[in-house]
Amino acid sequence: MALDRLSPALQQKVEGAADRVAHEDPAGMTQLKQLVAAHSNRGHILAAMGAALEARGVLEMALAMWKAAWELDRRDVAALEGQARCAAQLGRLEEAAAARARATGVGAARASFDRAPQLYRARRYDDAIAALREGLALATDDVLGWIALSDSLREAGRFDEALDALKEVRRRHPGHAGAVDAVERIGRTLMAMGRGAEAQQALGAWHSLRVQRYGPASSPLHGREPVMLRETAIEARAQERVEIAPSRPVEVPSPRYVPAFREDGPQTEPSPALSVSEVHDVEVVGQSGVVTSGDDLLVYDESLSPRLRQDNVPEYSGWNHPSGATLVFRPRAVTRRIEAAILVGGRAAQNYFHWTLEHLPKVLFAAQLPGSEGLPLLVNAELPAQCREALALLAPGREVIPMTDASRVAVGRLVVSSLGGMIPDDPRVPFSRMMIAPETVRRLRAAVLGAVDTRDAETPRRVMLTRRSARRGCLNEEAIAASLEARGFTLVDPVSLSFREQVQLFANAETVVLTVGAAMTNVVFMPEGARMFGLWGESAPPHYFAGLGRAAGVDLAFVRGDQIPGSHPDPIHRDFVVPEDTLLEAVEGRRAA
Repeated sequence: MALDRLSPALQQKVEGAADRVAHEDPAGMTQLKQLVAAHSNRGHILAAMGAALEARGVLEMALAMWKAAWELDRRDVAALEGQARCAAQLGRLEEAAAARARATGVGAARASFDRAPQLYRARRYDDAIAALREGLALATDDVLGWIALSDSLREAGRFDEALDALKEVRRRHPGHAGAVDAVERIGRTLMAMGRGAEAQQALGAWHSLRVQRYGPASSPLHGREPVMLRETAIEARAQERVEIAPSRPVEVPSPRYVPAFREDGPQTEPSPALSVSEVHDVEVVGQSGVVTSGDDLLVYDESLSPRLRQDNVPEYSGWNHPSGATLVFRPRAVTRRIEAAILVGGRAAQNYFHWTLEHLPKVLFAAQLPGSEGLPLLVNAELPAQCREALALLAPGREVIPMTDASRVAVGRLVVSSLGGMIPDDPRVPFSRMMIAPETVRRLRAAVLGAVDTRDAETPRRVMLTRRSARRGCLNEEAIAASLEARGFTLVDPVSLSFREQVQLFANAETVVLTVGAAMTNVVFMPEGARMFGLWGESAPPHYFAGLGRAAGVDLAFVRGDQIPGSHPDPIHRDFVVPEDTLLEAVEGRRAA
């Protein structure tokens, strides 16, 4: 079971390391350390090593691995069961009994913990609280459970109880990384209660703990100052403003699942309004597109409100005061002054999906504002090569001014556009509400396909894209790839392609198979009537991808796989296995939709 949570290639490496350890070859432990360092889920590697060593009879070492895996993931029932087996075989019967008892409790608790995130996302906070309390009654030392309980209590307005849950983390696990997170959440809760002075004290304590545990650069206050700013809609400060597309009711299609197992819609939701504004004498803070003016935080897009959870905006603290002010972390001094610019970069721009559909269209929107011609572009410094190429394609010859986390750029005249869609990080926003505006897709598709010659490109018509990811991975992707390759598909690693090559590949493809992720962005460049099959492990309901497929006229289906229990604490990020026959039947058209 523990080995099954890894891809076949990774399983083979763990088995090889276990063979060396079993034969007392020091290279085995060296290889294990390298695997742990390179893999994002270290607990899975250690658990797999425990299973492999247990199978080879190296019980003391196997027991140590199972214990290490448990310390990293206290919801891993397999790690406890492994401890119990090894301890029993070593004659440590009391230790084995204790591990078995704990495994029983954690196994029962995990069902409750798994329910809680969905309830939280649905804003059913009282139900989420009940599920978490039920789980914590069975697994009292689950750090993530206590932290999730505090979040649900805070959202329900039960602030004192939220503080009690966080203090429980500090009491039970003072040396755990979760205890540091608990101090941050204590401060956030105090701020939400209007107790600003106490919140500021918690901020100082949080800063000290992060520095002690992870070093100075880990703290959001490293090189920054905390300031309370008023949320202000950008319309209140705009000198010029052009409405590009008003909000209108849009039918969000129900994703088509293979095999069919539920109906998620269709639903009618308002599309994001699109506009471009010009504001004067402002500052652009960091590389997340945060715009300030004096004591005001200018909110220029609904999905960038600090009242939403913003995991990809380090400048936002999430510490919001009832007065409407929010705590922002900004560099202590202005780092550059420029006369005029267009803000193109922003939150999560390093991700291909967010860049292509939320930020790149800003170039097209800005062109609608008189006087924006030829202005330099403020763009994230850490932008992948494909994203830089896409920018050069739509804005050739423009000066690019890089933004970093340490930037604080004063701009005399700034052109600011809406994001191309509504894709916030906040799990409380319904998935059906998340979408890229149809007008964004229309303009982007026309501009890119008009700039890239796709007619003479020698690209395959049947394509499978491979995906490298630390989470939500399809563990049998290699086997699926081999089967599709035997049926005439060409395997392509999108990371190796330039932006132009990706556009040419998708613009000429008839059928594309890929794991659900950022590469599905390219569905907007596919020809009408083409087919795309997304390998999907029951993670986030993929409404926004379904909407992109509809906007492009592409037949988009999601081939459902079975999640691997315990591969991630949050079910939305778990690895999965797709039944190969199900996919092949869908691709060959033998399965009814």
